[in-house]
Amino acid sequence: MFQQYEYKILHKRILFTIFVLLIYILGSHVPIIPAQAMRHHDNGFYRLAVSNMGGDVSILNVFSLGLGPWLTAMLIISLWSYKNIEKSMRQTRAEKHFKEKFLTLALSVIQGVFVLNQFVYHSQLKQFNMLLLLLILIAGAMMMVWLADQNVRNGIAGPMPIVMLSIVRSIFNQQGPKLKIETYELIIVVVLIILALFTLLLIELVEYRTDYLDIMDISNNSTVNYLAWKINPGGSLSIMISLSVFFLLNSIVNLILKFTLGHPHHIRIFSFDHYIGISAYLLLQMILGYFLSRLLINTKQNTKKFLKNGNYFVDVRPGKETAAYLDKMARRVCWFGTLIVGVIIGIPLYSSLFIPHLSQQIYLAVQLIILVYIAINIADTFKTYLYFDKYQRFLKKYW
Repeated sequence: MFQQYEYKILHKRILFTIFVLLIYILGSHVPIIPAQAMRHHDNGFYRLAVSNMGGDVSILNVFSLGLGPWLTAMLIISLWSYKNIEKSMRQTRAEKHFKEKFLTLALSVIQGVFVLNQFVYHSQLKQFNMLLLLLILIAGAMMMVWLADQNVRNGIAGPMPIVMLSIVRSIFNQQGPKLKIETYELIIVVVLIILALFTLLLIELVEYRTDYLDIMDISNNSTVNYLAWKINPGGSLSIMISLSVFFLLNSIVNLILKFTLGHPHHIRIFSFDHYIGISAYLLLQMILGYFLSRLLINTKQNTKKFLKNGNYFVDVRPGKETAAYLDKMARRVCWFGTLIVGVIIGIPLYSSLFIPHLSQQIYLAVQLIILVYIAINIADTFKTYLYFDKYQRFLKKYW
């Protein structure tokens, strides 16, 4: 059924994504150690970071590592190939996948060792075969990569539905907190959440447009040609990747201390319980978000298209001047969008430090913001497929 046409119409993609989610749900309910062997952390950093990567550390299961190693590997390879985009574009899909999978495997080993040492009691860990547990975690992470990759080809929005389901499950698994809050505090929190969601929706709908002229167009019509860029091209992917990288760095530092001191150690200043940890994460989010946005915009490719098609901007010469002009616009757009997302994520995280008794509700608000962000991106994917479905009869005839 899925290979009837070269292009996949929407309802078939939805069915395939549902099938992938069913496999993910099934694997998430296969524990590999008893629940009483787990060490539960009170801080919300690990819960927020792991759930936003499709993982779960409330109980160790097959898919506990989630998509974090894969997202981090994709970012590293993408930023490395940004130096020479033309060489990267000449690589075959098999070559790209080999690099991604090899690096994902290495990162899975690091994060698997960290999860076992950080979330399982040391006394309980001696009763199990640690290498076997590590092998199961790595195999589960690689299977999730395979599922996400299959969903990219045959389903909807690649890894986004898996992450979205993980966040929803994390929200419902949280115990209902006892609210001891004044009315004005509740009003302030609700207003801030509404403003954050409205701003998020606004930057997703707004485009930065720059008019250009076509040297081959000699008509006198009033059609305006413009180059359109989203304010935040990275979308929800930048948040997911920044959390994944921050979690990886946290894992490496804690593992170094564990093997140095001989017992598991948690560095509080590198988590969301300390302003240094939040500031470090926001700085990482803005840097990675900027470079990811620049990678997606790809001004070098736009410059070549303008030169090839005879398009130009007023008072800007083709070639190097056009490339410099596009780079200047891209820097302005990407930094603006990245800073806005940083403010949206940063305000609730810093608020959890000043209002500690509301930290659980604030972390819930952050998860809702990320959830809405992912939902917007998935909705855009639906719109794209619905647009192509309008030409279904034409595609059947000629494709």
